[in-house]
This record gives sequence, C-alpha cells and structure tokens, in this order.
Amino acid sequence: MTANAKSKDITACIDDHPPYQILGDTPSGIHIAALHKLASLLELNLKFVQSPNFARCVALLENGDVDVIAALTPLPERKNFAFFTPFKAADSLRVISKDGIQISSYYDFKNKVIGVSRGVRYFTRFDHDEWLQKIEIQNVRIGFTLLKKNRIDLIMVSPAMIETFSKEIQEANLKVSPIALEEMRNKETFFGFSKVNKLGITEAEIQQKVLQAYQTGYFE
Repeated sequence: MTANAKSKDITACIDDHPPYQILGDTPSGIHIAALHKLASLLELNLKFVQSPNFARCVALLENGDVDVIAALTPLPERKNFAFFTPFKAADSLRVISKDGIQISSYYDFKNKVIGVSRGVRYFTRFDHDEWLQKIEIQNVRIGFTLLKKNRIDLIMVSPAMIETFSKEIQEANLKVSPIALEEMRNKETFFGFSKVNKLGITEAEIQQKVLQAYQTGYFE
C-alpha cells in the first residue's frame, strides 16, 4: 500500500447478528467491542458499513470497499482477497430444533430442513455436504421465525445466541440439542482484512500486532 493511499480510518462491515453485532445509530455487541479495540490498536478511527446480510459484507471486503470483517472464516477461496488474524477463541455450536426432533450426532441432520445464514460457514464437513437439505436464510433472527412457522427443522447457533434468543426458544417450545461439533470446527475466531485495504499498514505488520494482542488477551 502506497503512502498516498493511507487512510486514518478503518471501515468494518457489520450485519445483524446479535449478540455479536447489533445494528443501529450506535452499533453494539461482542464483535463491535472487538472492532473498537482493533481500531485503537492500529491507531485508526473506526467506521461502520451496515449491511442487510453477511454475504454482502464479504463482497464489499473482496472489492476493498471495507477494510475488515469480524468473524470471517479463513476459507481457501477467501484467501485470494483477504488475510486473517485470530482475535478470540471460537464459541461452541449448538443445534436449535423444532419440538420432537432430537439431534444427537451429525448423522441426525439427514432428512432435516436446515436453515443456514447467508454467507456464513459453519464447518467444512457440513458446508460441503451436498446430501443435506439446507435452506439459505437472511440471518438467525429470521431462522427463529421460520422454525416457529415450521418452515425449517433446525438451525445452528452459539450458546451466546441461545441466551439472547431464550425468550423465542421458550415461547416456541424449541429444543436445544447438546450435539458436540467442536472437533469439526475452527478453534479460533478471525478478523478478515481486505488485501486491497487502504490502511497504509502492511499485511505482516497488521498480523503481527493483532496476533500479539490476541495472545495477551487484549480483545477479551
């Protein structure tokens, strides 16, 4: 990145993903707090682009219209346009299903209609499993609505999201299944930075600073 292209700002794309990202005049949430710390670490001003879904954020990152996304999975195809640095340990993953559906293992996904948030990657085996019946949804909030309307059978969320949507889960008599998927997933959550960002800081410098901060618990 040339000096004349350097920006004093870092622009993050965020979508509706409570409790991690809550849109509004003053965005809030777990990942929003981490983005504020990132901006402070890099001595930049934080700006937000609010998106209707995660897939749109990824497209903006690829084009260099935003500089960073919190919680971007480092897939091989994304490494063509982004580089990655961990900022926290990955949350565990649980299954929320309609009453009467028990999910005890991965094989119980068979013959179920599964809601998957647009642009989100869960874990490699699931993401590439063409035998499963997966329906794209706008976000988890929409997923709960579709569960209550019996349009889908299950979604996968973190314990933090279960707490956030506890009222919806109880009112709709939904089931939280204790399936263990952690061995199939990434152990860390990553910032994804656009390779054509305008931060004026090299990829190596960003990765070194963020990694060192992560290892000392800076983002916690």
